[in-house]
Formats: sequence, structure tokens, C-alpha cells
Amino acid sequence: MKKYAILLVTIFLGLASALSYAQAPVPFINLPLMPDATAPGGPQFTLTVNGSGFVSGSVVNWNGNALATQFVNQSQLTATVPAANIATASTGWITVVNPAPGSGTSNTTFVSVTANVGSEVAFNTFSSPATGVNPQSVARADFNGDGKLDLAVANATDPGSISILLGDGTGNFTLASSPATGDYPLSVVVGDFDGDGKLDLAVANFYSDTVSVLLGDGMGNFTLVSSPAVGNWPSSVAVGDFNGDGRLDLAVANEQDNTVSILLGDGAGQFTLASTTAAGDAPTSIAVGDFNGDGKLDLAVAAIGGMVSVLLGDGTGNFTLASSPATGVASLSVAAGDFNGDGKLDLAVVNQCGSDPSCKSPGTVSILLGDGTGNFTLASSPTTGMYPGSVAVGDFNGDGKLDLAVTQTGSEPLSIFLGDGTGNFTLATSPATNGGVAVAIGDFNGDGRMDLAALGADSVFILLQAAPAVKLSPSTLTFGTQLFGTSSNAQPVTLTNTGKAALQISKVVTSPNFSQTNSCPRKLQPGGQCTANVVFTPHNVNTITGTITITDNAPNSPQTVQLTGVGTAVTLLPSSLNFGSQPVGTTSQPQSVTFTNYAPKAVTISGGGLTGSNPGSFALSNNTCGTSVPAGSSCTISVTFAPKYSGPKNATLEVNDNGGASPQTVALSGTGT
Repeated sequence: MKKYAILLVTIFLGLASALSYAQAPVPFINLPLMPDATAPGGPQFTLTVNGSGFVSGSVVNWNGNALATQFVNQSQLTATVPAANIATASTGWITVVNPAPGSGTSNTTFVSVTANVGSEVAFNTFSSPATGVNPQSVARADFNGDGKLDLAVANATDPGSISILLGDGTGNFTLASSPATGDYPLSVVVGDFDGDGKLDLAVANFYSDTVSVLLGDGMGNFTLVSSPAVGNWPSSVAVGDFNGDGRLDLAVANEQDNTVSILLGDGAGQFTLASTTAAGDAPTSIAVGDFNGDGKLDLAVAAIGGMVSVLLGDGTGNFTLASSPATGVASLSVAAGDFNGDGKLDLAVVNQCGSDPSCKSPGTVSILLGDGTGNFTLASSPTTGMYPGSVAVGDFNGDGKLDLAVTQTGSEPLSIFLGDGTGNFTLATSPATNGGVAVAIGDFNGDGRMDLAALGADSVFILLQAAPAVKLSPSTLTFGTQLFGTSSNAQPVTLTNTGKAALQISKVVTSPNFSQTNSCPRKLQPGGQCTANVVFTPHNVNTITGTITITDNAPNSPQTVQLTGVGTAVTLLPSSLNFGSQPVGTTSQPQSVTFTNYAPKAVTISGGGLTGSNPGSFALSNNTCGTSVPAGSSCTISVTFAPKYSGPKNATLEVNDNGGASPQTVALSGTGT
């Protein structure tokens, strides 16, 4: 009996031990979201999130608020985005949160709520907050929990530091703290390494051969808690849950050793070296993603030797070389995303011509399309400036297709390449930054468009995406009364592009009963104006309202001007009768007005008469209209003036009918003498 009890206890402890390890992994989101951009004011839609580490009970969050989420499989979730979330131009911060045990939160990606601007992408430098000396890497996240993006910049000095710049949501940043790191930090990444819900930092220190792990307090302050050793000359660090235990781990590229070190986290900020994998000649950059669709995170490592090592993970922290697609002479940076929309991750690799001064060829971006098994094929190689430094991925023009931002070292500008969704990219703009070895992408001013934070010389350039802005004048047009089937005189509406980017005008339309002609071009440059001339042609009677609507790529598109007019099917002419001077106590000769019915059916007259200041000085002498006027017919009403007292006299003849603009009126005047 005692042995049996001991056996039961042993089995129970074993099961408890096994269950303690059955934690949900930390989820990881691959780019792009589907869709990753939507126009403001649209209906609710279904968001598809691809990645790895998803479990039953995973929840997609929009700006920290849970969406109704459906688990498809370990690599895909769908979620319903309510129309209220996209009512105005903004950006949705998307994360996936897994249930306990584990309860990890994924990396952050974005849905832009913005108009598709096509190829008209432009950036303006908004601010240039100072960093430390020789900034080399930048990461964006919300470090103080105010819902606004902040920046962490690695300053490569000896000893090194991290500049924490807190954003105010308008594009301005303020230095909050500068925690020390090891010597010559080259790369910084963000993650919650101790599971307290506050973001932390990991920094690769090139000369110290260590990674500095700094835990955040949720207010923008960070404390160094560990410095695990890695290989020689660590130049890049990436984050992910590589062994599926619900705790974030690190992958570090060691440039001199030609290896990648895998550091497994314990969930408290401490890391242990688990494996070391060969990764090409002088690896410098790491991209994380599930490249073979098995639900386990893999690595793509760019190396100066001119290749990318694709390392497939087994879910325990070990990696195996799967392929080594060739790129350029010196591959310095790699980023992952689905560039051709086939649901399989692709790679963008930045290549310099080489370190030899005699090498004069421009740099390139190698676009490597993945087949979903870990193999990649070169699809295109758009050229950059002479010395590209890094590449980042985002949707800059709001068309739902991934684009690229490529930095240039030295004084060359950034290169913004727009993707066509098939793996081809076209240079769209080259905003000046006075150098830059790294760039971070995010909506820094909350307008729904992706902005840039590009490193310069001891500062970071905040480049806000320029947007067109539309001013319409006037905001309303009133046309008065217009006869059924006839057209009013035109009234102008002036459109001015008050923004800093070209306005693409796609449509100008009016409501029924109104029409327009315009001088607006397809593309209106900043400061440009054009005019739409609006005409009122009523096809029914009584008060008619409508709009002229202009659809374009401005954030508040479409813009409208309210239109109002009154349609009538009858006329009472002339509109005034002047009897001149008339002796008191006498009666003038009668004057007549004509009531005409232009409607295709009879008009009913329900009443009328003389009103106004002096109705007793006038009289109706003859009325042939009766109570109904047939379609297309006319009738007359005669009026006489018989003043009882001297002086000017005024009154109004009114006819009440159902022909629109009722009552019809005629102004009456005369002077008693």
C-alpha cells in the first residue's frame, strides 16, 4: 500500500512537472497584416494576423483593447475590427496576447487608418532631438505607457549608452534617461524580458562581447540587470521565443566569429547561452520569422561576405542552416515581410558595393522571395545610393502593400521604395537626413501615416510623412428659387491644397439636381488652387439639398460642400408692380400678373391674397386662376391701387399652391397724393 501511494505521488509530481513546462509561447507577428491599411470612415472588417506561437485563446489587441478573435491555427488568427476603431485617420497598434500560463505579448505592428496616397509619398524633417555620440541603432516602442511612440537609441561609444527619447504624439521627443551599456553598442531591441508588462531593452555591445539587458520601470527608466557573454564583435541582436517556453530569448550575430549566439531567457532578465550556429562571413544583421511554416521561429542572417544564412529553428533553441542565397558584395541589413502576397515570408537585403575605395557601383536591395520551405530566390535588385546602411519595412502609402525604407551612410538621403505587391519596388522619394545608419518606422504624430526616425550625427531625424490638406471655400452654396427644368447661374467652389504634399484628385461629383464643371487637375501641387462651378437644375419642386463631393488622397477625404436650392414648377410674373402716384380717394387702372404652370400635371391653388404693410390700399380686380391651373396653362390676377391716405404704400400679393416655392409673391408699391 505504501509503495502504491509513493507511485501515485511520483506520477502526480511528474505530471505537474510536465504541465509546468506546457506554457503558451510568446507569439510573434509576421508582416504584413491583412489588411495593414484601411480608409477612415469605413465599415467593420476582418483583420488577418499571420505569425507563429498562436494558441487557442490568443487575443488580438487594437491599441491595447481586445478584439473578437478567432484561432485559425498556430500561424494565423483573425479578428473583427469595429467601424468605430477606424472612424477617423489614426493608427492601430496591433499585438497578440497569449493566455496563461505564459501570457506573453507579441511584437507590435500597425494598421494605418489613412487614405491611399498612391505614389505621392513625401517626408519633411519635423524635429532633430539630440542623442548620445555616434548613434548606431534605433528602436521604437511605448516605454512610458502613454500610448505614444518613444525611441531608444544605441550610442556607440566607449563606454556606451542608450538614449531614451519620450514622444509627445506630435513628432517631438524629449530625452528622459541615458542608461549605460557595454562598450560600443551597435544594436538595440525591445521586449518584455521579465514578464511584468513593462518593456525592456537588450543591447549588443560590439567591443564588450556582451549583451546588456536593461529592465524598464514603465516610465522611461531602465536598469542594467545582466550582461551575458556572446561571441566576438556582436553587431546585431534580435528577439523571439525560440524554445516556446513563454519567455523571450535573444539571437546575436557575432561578426568576427561568423556565428549566431542563441541566449535563452529565464523570464526574469537573465539569459543563458544555449547554442552557437555558423552564419556566413561576418554576420551583421538578423531578421526573425517563420520561414518554413512549421510554427517555430527561424532566422535570416545577412553577412558582409555577400549572402544570407537562413537558419531554421527546431523550437528548442537550436538552428540548422537551410539555404544561403547570394546577395550583393557586402550585405549589411536584412528585413522580413511578405512582399508578393503569397502568404510566405520574403527577405529584403541591403548590399553595399564593398569596402574597397575603387568600388564605385551603387548599392542595391536584394528582394528574395521565399517558397515557404526556407529557400529563397532573387526576384529584383533595385539600386540605392552608394552606401546603403539598413532596411526597414512598412506600408508608407496606405495601399496595403509593403514598402521599404533604406538608409544611406554619409550625407546621402534616405531611399523610400514603394512595393507593387509582386516583389518589385520603385524609388518614390529620397528625403534628406544628413546620414543615417538605421531607421525606425512608426506613426509619430497620430495622423495614420507611417513616419521615420532616422539616425544622423549625434541626433535622430524625425521625418513626418507630408500629407495634402484641402480647404474648400465657401462651405455652403444657396441658389434660391429656380424654375423646374431650367438651370441657375453657376456658383464657384474653390479648392486649395494647403498641405505639404501633392493632392491627387480622383473624383468630383454632385448630388442629383446639381451639376458641376471644374478646372481641377489629377494632381494639385502644394499651394495650388482649382475651381468647381456648380449649377442648380431642379427636377422636382420644393426645397432641394445636396452636396458637391471631392474625393482625393487627403486625410479627411472626401470633402463636401452643402448645396441648397428651391425648385418650382410655377411662376408669378412680373415679380413686382409699381403703380406710381395716385390721388387719394381714386382707383388706378388695373395691372396684371401671370401665373404659369410648367408642371406636367395640374397645380392646385389653395389660397392667397394681399398682405404686408398696406394691404387695404390695394385690391384684386380680376382673378382667372380659380382653384386649379392645368398643366402647361396660365392665368392672370389683376390688382388696382386705391390709396386712402397720402404717402408711399406697400403690400404683397401672395398665391398659395402646390407647385413649389409656395407662396408665390409679387411686391406691390405706389404713392398716395
